[in-house]
Amino acid sequence: MNPSIPLLSLLSFLLLSSLPSSLSSNPTTTQTTTPLDHLCNNLGGFYITPDYCFTTFAADSRSHTADYNLLALICLNLTISNATDVKSTINSMLTSSTFSSSTPSSEPVHKGLQTCFKLYNDVIASLRWSAQSVSAGRYDGAKEVVEQAVGVPASCDAMPGLPLSKENDGFSRIALLSQAVVSYLAN
Repeated sequence: MNPSIPLLSLLSFLLLSSLPSSLSSNPTTTQTTTPLDHLCNNLGGFYITPDYCFTTFAADSRSHTADYNLLALICLNLTISNATDVKSTINSMLTSSTFSSSTPSSEPVHKGLQTCFKLYNDVIASLRWSAQSVSAGRYDGAKEVVEQAVGVPASCDAMPGLPLSKENDGFSRIALLSQAVVSYLAN
């Protein structure tokens, strides 16, 4: 027997065993997908990009190990937090002299701000109820409430002269994500 044949066999074996498992025909490891990965990569039908989804959930470190129910709660809590920030901004505008109702020209804006303040106040209460429903595993009722919340920014934007475009846009995006997550889990 030629002494180079066993050496060649040994070299072939060492070379093949050193290849990454992804290149071999029988990988020894499987790639796991987290609920966050699965969720963010499957919400496209709701006009939610995976980038926006992952970026939003990155605000809460629990997201990477969360199950679907906790992801929905995290998203709803982020939405409630955003709505609370918008409400606070509106309250600051209402108390500033810039939007005082004492001048005729600013009276419509002041009334619009009051209406938006009430809308955001109501949506916060509704979203809290949705979070309780999701926590109990009742997605259908929560889904309907979150769908209604998505319309709040458009209602405020329809009022003339309100300087809330940026705030309304931010809430609209996070509310759409909450709607997508809750709707996805309801189905």
